[in-house]
Amino acid sequence: MSGHNLQTIVDGENDPTKDPLNEDDKYFDIVGFDPRGVGSTTPAVMCFPDPTSQRDWELQLEAEGMLGSCPDALQRNWQRTQALNQGCSVYDMTSGAVEGEDSMLSYLNTRLVAQDIVTIIERHGEWREKQGQQAQIAHDRCHGVDEARSILRRTQWRVDKEPLLYWGRSYGTVLGTTFAALFPNRISRVLLDGVVDMDKYYKGEGPNVIVDADAIFDRFGQYCDLAGPENCPFYTEGGPKVIKEAYWALENQVLNTSIPVMASRTSGPEIVTWTDLKAILRVAMYQPLLAFHTFATLMGSLENGDPSPMARFKHSKHFESCPSKACKIAGPWSPECSQGSDNSLYASAAILCSDAEYLTHHDQDSFRMVWDELKSDSATLGDYWAQLQMACVGWQAKAKYKFTGVYF
Repeated sequence: MSGHNLQTIVDGENDPTKDPLNEDDKYFDIVGFDPRGVGSTTPAVMCFPDPTSQRDWELQLEAEGMLGSCPDALQRNWQRTQALNQGCSVYDMTSGAVEGEDSMLSYLNTRLVAQDIVTIIERHGEWREKQGQQAQIAHDRCHGVDEARSILRRTQWRVDKEPLLYWGRSYGTVLGTTFAALFPNRISRVLLDGVVDMDKYYKGEGPNVIVDADAIFDRFGQYCDLAGPENCPFYTEGGPKVIKEAYWALENQVLNTSIPVMASRTSGPEIVTWTDLKAILRVAMYQPLLAFHTFATLMGSLENGDPSPMARFKHSKHFESCPSKACKIAGPWSPECSQGSDNSLYASAAILCSDAEYLTHHDQDSFRMVWDELKSDSATLGDYWAQLQMACVGWQAKAKYKFTGVYF
């Protein structure tokens, strides 16, 4: 959800710069941030010396396929994850690292991000008070002195007591719940959307989070049937069950025989694989309102013998990865080489493996049991979710300050 859309939802309907002031209307500052190590935060999680080596790794991983894509997929993915984590989680090879100091990976877990939120809301309160002082002066000049000093009272910084108004979804619900457990007196209101089971996340106890995922796929069949051939490109006569069966038949066909796509005027040749289908299926299950139609369009084209739309979609996810001039000058593992790279996959894995230390203890046999359980819970997302959890294989960095509290 964009900041603009969130602002539209939570703010009063009237525009305070144009409409008469309504005391009942409320307006909010929307503050979004990346957790430690993610996106534009510094220092960034770096598992590769430069963008080119990262992209080479990712393209090779994509070509080899995810769990379930072939008989030896577990072995290949296991070895690749070990190769990645044996370096990324043990040695801080960034140029700013100081020998003898703890790796920054020991300070990425959710507990510390929750503490960062305290700093953010305190700095926002300080900024808000300064803005209020300027607004009060401007108001008094235009409308006469306000003896009640209403703007100052409304924007006053509550030092060391600033409350949190929070909206989090997916991992954001883990962060919000952790914050509430650590700082219950700082909570004003919290909205958690797409709630993660905290016992499962932190301790591995309880039902798998994807246990209801296939119910979303059931809805795809129902809505495609209701939309009919005019509005659902993957429509098949016979009802929702037949539509779902048509997808599973297509997925099984691509699993056994990938689809070659010749070069076009705008892109090179491509292979559409089972992993590609699973990737778009995952997006459709996670964001059905946005992605159901795209999923139906791409699968409908494949069903009708035209894989080119799927190839174009796959190409749209590729991006340039040439090192910048600053990166070339500074050299590998420098902060300059982390700029412009999407490290979210590796930073998210670092946070997960620090929070959920039990995921780092698996050997291949125990992991296979977890994978089998996930597949039995969800045919749509079981393989994908196992792939996410495999990210902690061989992870050795430990959180310096662990969360051991009780959540509400």
